[in-house]
Amino acid sequence: MTSPISREETLIGEFREKLAQSPKRVYSQSELAPLIADLRVKRAFPRDLSERTFLRRLIQDGILKEIALNATYSFDAKRYHWGPFSDYELALSLKPGGYLSHGTAARLHNLIDHEPTTIYINKEQSPKNSKGTLTQTGINRAYSNKQRQSGYIVMHDRTRIVLLSGKNTSRLGVTKIRGPQDEHLELTDLERTLIDIAVRPSYAGGAKKVAKAYRNAASQTSVLRLTKMLEQLGYVYPYHQTLGFYLQNAGHPQSTLQPLRDLGLNFDFYLEHGMTQPRMDSSWRVYCPQDINVS
Repeated sequence: MTSPISREETLIGEFREKLAQSPKRVYSQSELAPLIADLRVKRAFPRDLSERTFLRRLIQDGILKEIALNATYSFDAKRYHWGPFSDYELALSLKPGGYLSHGTAARLHNLIDHEPTTIYINKEQSPKNSKGTLTQTGINRAYSNKQRQSGYIVMHDRTRIVLLSGKNTSRLGVTKIRGPQDEHLELTDLERTLIDIAVRPSYAGGAKKVAKAYRNAASQTSVLRLTKMLEQLGYVYPYHQTLGFYLQNAGHPQSTLQPLRDLGLNFDFYLEHGMTQPRMDSSWRVYCPQDINVS
């Protein structure tokens, strides 16, 4: 008769094989639970071996290792890894259904040299009715101060994972790629990334970095695709003026920018919040930093 101890060792070995067959390297407890339950259905567990005890044994034996995390807010979720993992995988595990965005997506698309120790992950909010009346006074007031930034940050070693709660877009423009370590990643595609960093430049290093990203993306950029996606996103603010400025700055001919001009130039707008002594670009009615053309 097989002893409970040797049976437990057999179960652990089978679970190790299950993990080895998966491309996934980072797990939450809720993701591990069905894997253990599935093994329990296929292989009878000893009576005194609960699923919780089995998980504890996997951790004690070093098969699964807890990832050390700290946060700027009340955060008690645990994450475990099986083998080497990337910080991008870890970030995505913190917000199931989320995706890499802004400066992180721009870096992965080779648009900017974004600081790799800061990772932005966006988890969309539920749908909301955000329509409102736009006025010049309201725009001036909103952009007079620095942009509000997320205070929800999780730390792993020297990496800051910034958790964003963006507007609901039904994950418009989200795509899948293989990351630097051949890991499976979800992130915004080129067009969505260009829009996102124009809307929230502080999550990409500021307006000058965004201008550089547009220049680097110039040969890959379709003004028509950008315009169509921007309209689908349904922003209240006239971000088409921002996109027009960046695209013109990146060298796109005036004739190709007409779809954005057709959306109207009805307000003075701003590339980013809290600028001091900005200059006005009259062709797009956009206030921008004095040195925006510096590469």
